[in-house]
Amino acid sequence: MKEPLFSSISKPVRIALCYFLGVVPLSFVGSLWMTYEYWGFLLERPGLLEAAKTITKVEHLVPVDTSTCDVPAECKFVLDTSQTISEILNKSEQDPYYDPYYDSLDERLLRHLQTAGKLPSSFDQALPEGLDLYGAMMQSPIIATPTEGYTNQYLRGTILIGRTASGQQHAFLSIRGGQVENDHYPFYEAIFTIEQNGKTVRYLEGQRFFYEVAGIEGADGLPFAMFLFFAMVIILGGFPTAIVIIIDAFWNRPPSLTPFE
Repeated sequence: MKEPLFSSISKPVRIALCYFLGVVPLSFVGSLWMTYEYWGFLLERPGLLEAAKTITKVEHLVPVDTSTCDVPAECKFVLDTSQTISEILNKSEQDPYYDPYYDSLDERLLRHLQTAGKLPSSFDQALPEGLDLYGAMMQSPIIATPTEGYTNQYLRGTILIGRTASGQQHAFLSIRGGQVENDHYPFYEAIFTIEQNGKTVRYLEGQRFFYEVAGIEGADGLPFAMFLFFAMVIILGGFPTAIVIIIDAFWNRPPSLTPFE
């Protein structure tokens, strides 16, 4: 009669092996969940928010930064004159310290407009009057919650204001956030509809993901998930299973023979 598979293995070891096999899929799911929670995506950064592509007519393209924010209630967007469109798009050729991991974030919206043939020759030199896009952005659900000692109030990026094919006026924001925890920075893309009075805005949709500076930059997405997966399998599954096998082998070792037997 054929013996059942693993019949020669003790019951504690069989239970330990079943436990290990159960840890593997749980570690897979857990690593994906932790990766998404930490980076805001699973395997690779998401592309430009599709809603940005609904703007077919460009009216304003404005680079913005946040005011000093000494008093949080007075924070607002101010014009950022530190870079031109040409400098941003040509940075990879002109700046020896160009790093696509960081610098490509500033290019995402501009590259889309360039490809679509809608990129202006220069940025606007004034902010649209009457629009509190800073306040609307800070009240949106995608704003990251900072850890103690950090703030989420500093924003810097580009605002695109234009109209859809149906004539609806929209504002699209492509924005970097300040450090919300050690070496951890958010990047936001959000679109708002501008009501007919030209002053009221309403959040429609957005996305957020994170990047690191002087931290584990470049190890996001798939590498991060793989590291977590193997670490969880080894720590949560491998070590306990190995301990059970070692103890079982020690407990069931054959008795030592002595010269008097």
